Amino acid sequence: MRYLSAAFLLLVSAAHLVEGQFKFSVTATYKGKPIPPGQIKLTPIKTEEARSTQRISPASKDAAIRRRANPTANSANWCGSVNHATSTNQIKLIHAYYQHPSCTKRSGVTQYPQAVAAWAGIDGDSWTTALLQSGTTCKIDNSTGIVRNEAWWQWMPSAAYTISSLPVAANDWFEVTINTTSSTAGTITLSNLSQSYTYTITVSGGQTLGRVDADWVVERPYYGGSLAAMASFSDVWFQSAYATRVSGNLGILGATQLQIPSLCASSEYDDSDEVSWSL
Repeated sequence: MRYLSAAFLLLVSAAHLVEGQFKFSVTATYKGKPIPPGQIKLTPIKTEEARSTQRISPASKDAAIRRRANPTANSANWCGSVNHATSTNQIKLIHAYYQHPSCTKRSGVTQYPQAVAAWAGIDGDSWTTALLQSGTTCKIDNSTGIVRNEAWWQWMPSAAYTISSLPVAANDWFEVTINTTSSTAGTITLSNLSQSYTYTITVSGGQTLGRVDADWVVERPYYGGSLAAMASFSDVWFQSAYATRVSGNLGILGATQLQIPSLCASSEYDDSDEVSWSL
């Protein structure tokens, strides 16, 4: 299980970038109106290893904790739901709404950075050679406790990109949809519903996906080759979390619930709602 890591220094301001055969283009809107290409800014992130607008009212955390019928597994850095499709009935699309967490320094922990990433993606679990993912991260760089909130996307093992021009604030509601048109091409749509921004990234030439893993994850990310400390964070609910397969949908029902011991736990609430919370 892998994730993006240390920030790269180059700031890219372009609507079309090429990395070998890997290509992508980006468009964006604010309140439904196109954002000029020159205002779309991405920050490349170096990888360490290949690897609706209405809020939905969730049930209480206690209700979710009581609903623990799923298989569980421990992980060093993933916390959330991972479900699986077969190679003969592959995942085409994954979707979720979630609220970007409010993050604070973890009590008694002096390691920095402290960070939490929330995202949805395809593959990266049983299919380990590629992962297509998008979401948001909160990061605390030092003991001042100042939180940096960012949106990003990545098709591993190619570089990840922070969407520098997409604003992110604690408790903003996001919608993420990843639609694969083939095993090497697709479209990511990431919307900040609270601030009326939508970014669409069209990608081709990515590392071949198996399209067999559906991921709704809160992560302890890597920075500088090491796992960051995990910040304390408010509950992250993945709502209307579903994957569309060649035939039929796939929800969270029966998905493996990944836990990071002593740091983060997760549970299914129903077939399309899942919560992860800080321990």
